[in-house]
Amino acid sequence: MYSLKIWELVFILIGSFLLLLPNESLSSPLSSSDPSSYTNFLEKRYAEHHEFYEYHEFHDSNEYHEKSYNIKITKGPYAPDGFKRDVYLVNGQFPGPPIECNKGDVLVINVENHLNEDTTIHSHGIFQRGTPWYDGVPGQTQGGIPPHKKFSYKFKVDQSGTYWYHSHSRAQYTEGLLGPLIVHDPNDPYLHEYDEEIIVILQDWYHTDSKTLLATFLSPESEGNEPDPDNGLINGKNSYNCSWAPDGSKCNSNAPLAKFKLVYGKRYRFRIINTSAFATFIFSIDDHPLDVIEVEGMITKRHTVHRLPINIAQRYSVIVKADKPKKKYWMRSEMESACFAAPATNLNPLIKAIVEYEGCDNKNPSSTAWSDDVENCVDLNAKDLKPYKPQKVPKVDRKIEITINFKPDENNVTLGYINNSTYKIDIKNPTLYKVFDGVKKFDVDQNAFILEKDGEVIDIILKNEDAGEHPFHLHGHAFWLLGTGVNGTTLDYKKLNTKDPIQRDVTTVPAGGWAVFRFIADNPGVWGFHCHIEWHVQSGLVAQFVELPDKIKKLNPPEEWKALRYKIKEY
Repeated sequence: MYSLKIWELVFILIGSFLLLLPNESLSSPLSSSDPSSYTNFLEKRYAEHHEFYEYHEFHDSNEYHEKSYNIKITKGPYAPDGFKRDVYLVNGQFPGPPIECNKGDVLVINVENHLNEDTTIHSHGIFQRGTPWYDGVPGQTQGGIPPHKKFSYKFKVDQSGTYWYHSHSRAQYTEGLLGPLIVHDPNDPYLHEYDEEIIVILQDWYHTDSKTLLATFLSPESEGNEPDPDNGLINGKNSYNCSWAPDGSKCNSNAPLAKFKLVYGKRYRFRIINTSAFATFIFSIDDHPLDVIEVEGMITKRHTVHRLPINIAQRYSVIVKADKPKKKYWMRSEMESACFAAPATNLNPLIKAIVEYEGCDNKNPSSTAWSDDVENCVDLNAKDLKPYKPQKVPKVDRKIEITINFKPDENNVTLGYINNSTYKIDIKNPTLYKVFDGVKKFDVDQNAFILEKDGEVIDIILKNEDAGEHPFHLHGHAFWLLGTGVNGTTLDYKKLNTKDPIQRDVTTVPAGGWAVFRFIADNPGVWGFHCHIEWHVQSGLVAQFVELPDKIKKLNPPEEWKALRYKIKEY
């Protein structure tokens, strides 16, 4: 668990951050109204973890604060649920430690790659305005960071909300190469309506390495059926029934669950992030309603739910009041196995953690789950999510229709298709380098859409011809979600919500259904657009928007980024 005292954030200029203590509760020790107590706490944390975090304050005509994080990527044995296997570690931790800054800060992420393979870091949901080369996508925005080399990402963060960082190389993030990225806003309208923050990372978990899983999935034998998870985790923890483990495995059936400690009378902002490869979840805390206040960086009007559906790469902030009897309660993350292509075997889809009040007895939770019905395999109803402040949604200038489906190729391997084209990653010559070279036309299998008019308002009309749902993510933007429809419904443009739609960066296209979203082409760069089911990324369900190429060429990329181009090795 990660937790952070919030109300003093308005007083600090030296940055708000907490460093992860692996899978345990970390509470701010602030009991004084003296703002200096927070400063002293931060200085103490820096002294303890100086190898990870650095802070610099600059005073000039464009004053800004720079937050610098050092992350070392390694691989080693770990047993998140009691089953031991090699995982990716960030600074020796699983999942990776939180990266935090304030809106307006310059964030520096210094990466040391200690793997025997290349990697990248994508700051999911960060727009990268003016720095598209730091979006962290091999084949599109950069060459990979070579084995045993370093690379630094440096960008200004002019947004706030709940985000996460993860590798965008192959399927590395499915094995632990990820962590939360939180951007605080001293002017957050809800800042004084909660006392502390808690980060909750949800993920599905596999006991087999991703390379083996991919080799099977991208073969005729899979018939396009994705690998089913072996388990699920909350903040990197769960238990597992080791009788299901293969013979010879190192496994402990009594692995501990994650624990979250609450103080009666306090209000908590839970930042919930689904970092899965395949699974969508329904999140809840027994007896405790959840007041939704943020969706992927968009502050919303309060909306109370008991059970919250959250698909891959989606994020929500909810306020929870600790006003129930002082005892232990179950936190539940229900894996929606009904969305899988085939029934999973040897899988307990109910992932639990313990929420315990300070001063409660030692008895295990006996709380009962909420009984509210939640529709499977679709997002929380967008009609229930309203922006906190009114927005004027611009009228559309251009409509782009995108049809998604899966079908076998000439080798009988089932692949994903965007408008009848499966994406082939050009690892040796990523798209952004091509744009700087003056390339204007791209091979069909690059699934590149060119947006040349600055300020043009784009509608993406997604039509899903597949029998499964797909959580689609757009890099470089948050989009207005105008509407979605399930199988059997017809898109009617007159009925789309252009009055008060929510903005987000991941939306689920229902099985056999459709979705329409709108964004403004005003951010020069190459922006990925893909289903965030990782197995689908690897099977080609990917596109990219080459946005304002003439303006891209006027940008000044760093030499370190240019040098990566010549270090690329095909994997």
